[in-house]
Amino acid sequence: MNIFILAGEPSGDEYGAKIIKNILSINPEVNFFGIGGSLMEKEGLQSMVNFNKMSVMGFIEIIKTLPFFLSLEKRIIKNIQEKKPDKIILIDYPGLNLRLCKKIKENVKTQIYYYISPQVWAWKEKRIETIKKYVDKMIVIFDFERNWYNKKNINVEYFGHPFLDVWEKNNTQNFIDNNNINSSKPILTLFPGSREQEVNKHLTIMIEAALIVKKNTPDLQIIIGLHQNIQLNNINISNDIIIIRQDTLKALEIADGAIIASGTATLQSAIMNTPAIVIYKMNKLSWLLAKNYVKVRFASIVNIIANQEVFPELLQEKATSKNMADKMMKIINDENYNNHIKKQLKALQKTIGEAGASKKIAKFILKS
Repeated sequence: MNIFILAGEPSGDEYGAKIIKNILSINPEVNFFGIGGSLMEKEGLQSMVNFNKMSVMGFIEIIKTLPFFLSLEKRIIKNIQEKKPDKIILIDYPGLNLRLCKKIKENVKTQIYYYISPQVWAWKEKRIETIKKYVDKMIVIFDFERNWYNKKNINVEYFGHPFLDVWEKNNTQNFIDNNNINSSKPILTLFPGSREQEVNKHLTIMIEAALIVKKNTPDLQIIIGLHQNIQLNNINISNDIIIIRQDTLKALEIADGAIIASGTATLQSAIMNTPAIVIYKMNKLSWLLAKNYVKVRFASIVNIIANQEVFPELLQEKATSKNMADKMMKIINDENYNNHIKKQLKALQKTIGEAGASKKIAKFILKS
């Protein structure tokens, strides 16, 4: 059996690797080709392209890289025509994957599984027509998404959230020891994002905020969680700040508070019961265009699921070092406020389900 699989960002690479591993545990004869990162390659994927080139976000930024993606699209379709995969798994990454759905169906007869839904319930709802026409099975990771798609009469499956298959809960002591962290002192973790453009926008201002907090809390330990492929260009980081590139989620798990660029890590922080501030900054024109499309009140999936601001959000011009520091000092120093956030996180965790989603998805894809 041949399966084409495509993920375009680190979280998709992580969850895609779990799918590949579980499919191969059931049927070792499956051959995977497509696009993915180091984790998917480790499980046996033959990737067509350097994964780092895929990490682009924002209207203006995408326009700048359009020639690359148009060329890549042609290569993908040609590859699929030649290898005629039995099944196709597209993971999130809607800018490319939804365009591919139509072209794949026009060129080959095969089943398309779309794993991790585009946030069509939040913006660009017109994409639902593409999904109806060209996606055979939508596999979602939130129960509210299943209900949303069912109301739209779309073939949808829900098995739980794959992060619970990735996270090794409470296995932190080796991480603490190996990185010379003092677990008896407060810890602030910074997650600037998984894309280089996000890190360039966020990291300096996050560090400034963390240092303001440290003036108020002198024994504060500051940790930065960075994807292993991110290059730090001209960003000044003092020697007492700990940079983590392996097991970065442990840096989030042990934190008393975190400042996180809006994305997958906000939900991960919530599942780990770590109070956080969610920030995001982008190109001004991209921001103005995005605001016209978005239909939901919040940026963070945590707040969207809860339908209230569990994690404070500081977006665009509000994402200043002072604002971040003020919010974080309240999280660290105000016990009632901290407990209030954690109580809300406990309620949210009950909606996520249990571990085992990746294995269930693998079985479903092979049998359907």
